[in-house]
Amino acid sequence: MISTWFVMLTASVFSAMAVHGKVPTIVTRAEWNARAPSGPMDGMETPLPRAVIAHTAGGGCTDDVSCAQQVRNLQSFQMTRLKFSDIGYHYLIGGNGKVYEGRSPSQRGAFAGPNNEGSLGIAFIGNFEEQAPKQEAIEAAKKLLEQAVQQAQLIESYKLLGHRQVSATKSPGDALYALLQQWPQWSPEI
Repeated sequence: MISTWFVMLTASVFSAMAVHGKVPTIVTRAEWNARAPSGPMDGMETPLPRAVIAHTAGGGCTDDVSCAQQVRNLQSFQMTRLKFSDIGYHYLIGGNGKVYEGRSPSQRGAFAGPNNEGSLGIAFIGNFEEQAPKQEAIEAAKKLLEQAVQQAQLIESYKLLGHRQVSATKSPGDALYALLQQWPQWSPEI
């Protein structure tokens, strides 16, 4: 009886949070029509000590249809051309303000070479070298990070890093990187 009450209370709290904008809108793998992984992936123990923000460096998106297509295109490229077992990121943020589910946070990502271990990979869909993402996308990312702490995907004192801090890349783009450095969890060091 107590466990049933707890489940009902938890569900109503998360429902209320979603209505009032406290949790991000998550688009599941099934909803964006993800391919199944092509092989096994190494596991990681959560909660993780780092969140790494990247950009996909390709085309952006502003609506549900184009964002889902961009995520499918990226997954196809990474699985076919790069020979990854699945999309490399744990989450992707669309210009429509929605979060797209990638691989599980308990599976090592494929975006930062030796720094994949212990890192939650989050990529903004598009190129943010000259212009920052839309405010809806920024807010979705912040909500996602808060939720990741609440769900024990990230430790409470996690470090927020730009992709360029863990890999030889320009990602997440100069405009987005400058913005990240203003966020409370940003760290100048790995």
